[in-house]
Amino acid sequence: MKELILGLITSLILFGLICLTYIIQGKAWALSTAFRIPIFMIFMPFGVHHATEKNNKENIKYLSKIFLISIAFSLILGIIFNDIFFNLFEYLEIKKYY
Repeated sequence: MKELILGLITSLILFGLICLTYIIQGKAWALSTAFRIPIFMIFMPFGVHHATEKNNKENIKYLSKIFLISIAFSLILGIIFNDIFFNLFEYLEIKKYY
């Protein structure tokens, strides 16, 4: 149960950091969410999971499991809140350019 909560928190933190980068930039390329969200919420955590899953230390294995759960939560939340992901600029009032 603790892994699920930490995985959800990890997913929410990653999404919050993505939103924060857009807010700091103030404007962004219109299709950047289609690239930035999958890279930072799915591919990078999977890379960390894959790099650490065969480590002999229990703490590193635990971290690897949390990143794998984070990927699952990111996919589930991405499906449920699809409108927010694709209309992120409107919610954050970010100017987009093409």
